Amino acid sequence: MALSKKEIATLIDIIYSIVFAFVFLPYFYKNQELNLNSMEGLKGVLIQIVISTVIYFSIAYAALEVFFKKKENTDERDDMIHSKSYKLGYWLYEFSIVIIVGYIFQSRINRQLFNLQENQILDNSVLIKEGEIIFLSLLLLAGISVIKSSYQFYLQRTH
Repeated sequence: MALSKKEIATLIDIIYSIVFAFVFLPYFYKNQELNLNSMEGLKGVLIQIVISTVIYFSIAYAALEVFFKKKENTDERDDMIHSKSYKLGYWLYEFSIVIIVGYIFQSRINRQLFNLQENQILDNSVLIKEGEIIFLSLLLLAGISVIKSSYQFYLQRTH
């Protein structure tokens, strides 16, 4: 099973999304009950995400260029594959925005139903924290990235 340069580049994206989900999402899952100001080490994690992303993609694409020196031609088929996969990604992103906005509105409605004041304490399942929104957003983004890139890889292998 010989893979082309484009397919390997797509696999690089898939691998990054999966590794990101397993390495960085546990931090946000663990701290999802907190507000942004309460999260210890948030700056450090954000710096780690940026640095590791730059290093990963730099090394991966440099190695890809070293092993595949020959430039591959692009044609209409490649444009169609990119269009289809990005269209799927776009629809999934739109759906995830609806989920996140619905989650936020549900929290606000729960707050109004229970007539909560800022200093009142109620069960944590009723209120939404910034950490929950961030975790949900990152989880959806990682999942969408894997799905979009997997679909793109599938189309590259079958067309």
